[in-house]
Amino acid sequence: MSVSYVSNNYQPDDIDSKYKTAIVMIIQAKNNKQVLVRRLNYDDFDKLVIYLSKLSPETVSRFGPHDFDKKAILTMYENCSNHKGYIAQDAETSEIIAYSIIKLGYLEHDSSRLQSYGINPDDTTDCTFAPSVADKWQSQGVGNSLFNFMLLDLKAKRIKRIVLWGGVQSNNTRAVNYYIKNGFRKLGEFQHNGPNYDMVLELNPSLKPALKMQTARSFI
Repeated sequence: MSVSYVSNNYQPDDIDSKYKTAIVMIIQAKNNKQVLVRRLNYDDFDKLVIYLSKLSPETVSRFGPHDFDKKAILTMYENCSNHKGYIAQDAETSEIIAYSIIKLGYLEHDSSRLQSYGINPDDTTDCTFAPSVADKWQSQGVGNSLFNFMLLDLKAKRIKRIVLWGGVQSNNTRAVNYYIKNGFRKLGEFQHNGPNYDMVLELNPSLKPALKMQTARSFI
């Protein structure tokens, strides 16, 4: 998979108050289409609503960090600086084809469960992660590229640990194997609408995501 970056004086730990995109990663997916990977922009919210409305019931059942209407999205991002969004877009159509959200810190209702595994949640170095990929774009390498792009941001913010948002359904074998392949480990199992695994990824700051970085060029 080819990867390149376009940048405009990007500083990895910069956060724009209106979620302005500072860097874009361009990849070629397995279906040979070009895909743009970047931070969520304030102006993307309408497209994000459309993306969420097209997810299949099965995908929706495995992704639920917030409601799917625009008001909920505005509330999530405008009223809380701890939430960061990341998207992938079809370069030809600009359609959003994948979306992930990071909460800096952890979910309050997960605290006691995490502590039962010997994890001491830390708002300054932990984050909680929820990914999604459009059904027709799954298994095309898009989710993995979005995840690796996100890792660059998180390491710049000195995040040391990623916890799955709401865990992962234990019968979602493909997702469980994907997380294990990317270094996550199982913490334990809990019940919520069926059995789920809590999983965590400990970030090693000396290791870089598996991306081949090319020379940046100006982006207008």
